[in-house]
Amino acid sequence: MKLPPFWKVTRELKRPFQQLRMLPSRVGTFLFGQHYYDRVLARQTRCRNGNLQSGPKVAIYLIFPQSGLLASHLTALGYLRSKGYTTIVVSNIPLIEGEFDRLKDLCWQFIERPNFGYDFGGYRDGVMKALETPGHIERLVLLNDSAWFPLPGSIDWLEQAEQRQLDFVGAASNFGHPRVDAKDFKSIQWNYSTSHKNFHYCSYALMFSERIVSDCRFYKFWKRFPLTNNKKVTVRRGEIGLSQWVISHGFTHGSTLELGNLDREIAGLSEQEVRKAAEQTVIPERPRLLELKEQLLTSGASSEDFRDFILTAVSSQGVSYALPALMHEREGFAFLKKSPCWLNDRAYELTVDFAKGLDGELGPVIVREAAELRRQRQLDPVLQATG
Repeated sequence: MKLPPFWKVTRELKRPFQQLRMLPSRVGTFLFGQHYYDRVLARQTRCRNGNLQSGPKVAIYLIFPQSGLLASHLTALGYLRSKGYTTIVVSNIPLIEGEFDRLKDLCWQFIERPNFGYDFGGYRDGVMKALETPGHIERLVLLNDSAWFPLPGSIDWLEQAEQRQLDFVGAASNFGHPRVDAKDFKSIQWNYSTSHKNFHYCSYALMFSERIVSDCRFYKFWKRFPLTNNKKVTVRRGEIGLSQWVISHGFTHGSTLELGNLDREIAGLSEQEVRKAAEQTVIPERPRLLELKEQLLTSGASSEDFRDFILTAVSSQGVSYALPALMHEREGFAFLKKSPCWLNDRAYELTVDFAKGLDGELGPVIVREAAELRRQRQLDPVLQATG
């Protein structure tokens, strides 16, 4: 039997000690993070009324405007208003003086809060505001500005999600397939399932039905949510935790971008199409996968190799990061993740190239904002680490 490489053995031997070192802080935030925020930090929260009236369709839109309010923020808010959603905008940092005037015609409430708990800390404040305000909620949507949306030429995501008639709908999901190492890419056998332990619906776009919103257990989930400024723990408690909460409580669920048949969709691509899809596959944080991609593109690889590579990239990173161009072209996917812009040079170039090919005004806006995001993150290592 072939032994695993030395680096992998070393990593696995170190893992228990790293987890033990993290244990005190994780236990502390689990027990006290929510109380610390509610009793101390929440005093710094500032709420203002927008000009929209509350209604039965509510959206929470979380922003992190480190360089001020962006044109893409206003595009997203305009889309929400056009679809009949009254929006609570939550900002994890203060707006520049006077910028609220640009928001007030596009929102119902504006909450400015301390940056604690990442996106789920902001979501929590918005959800609690919505649930504690008298009125009937038919739909509740969570969105954040980690992705540009709605992309020109995409399917109307809100309408698409509503038409699913499920209790819980995400734009996409992650880790319904075990991660596959780059060296093992040819062994991948696609079997996407919600039963995988790390499966979750991506938190940048989620929709809840009245059945969930009116359930007292949903309120308790958010009220008791254990806040932390550890990003990995937030992902586990938030994205994974919320998805697993929905599944374990018997609510119907799904995503507008279903991946169960992704292997067959990829297999249906022509030789030219599958090579192009491989070229456009974005690899933000997997050096070995990026090396594999360059190797395949320069070695005259077969279409089958490209197909296996694409599926491996999705299993390792999630479809939202890996295949924005292909999913937009074939599925009308409405979202483009921002973090690849600062994670590596090639990911930035692919994101910008994709944006340049979009119709309408948003494409040039994305190109400009992508360049500014990259510049900011390179100058600020703290921002870069937050992803």
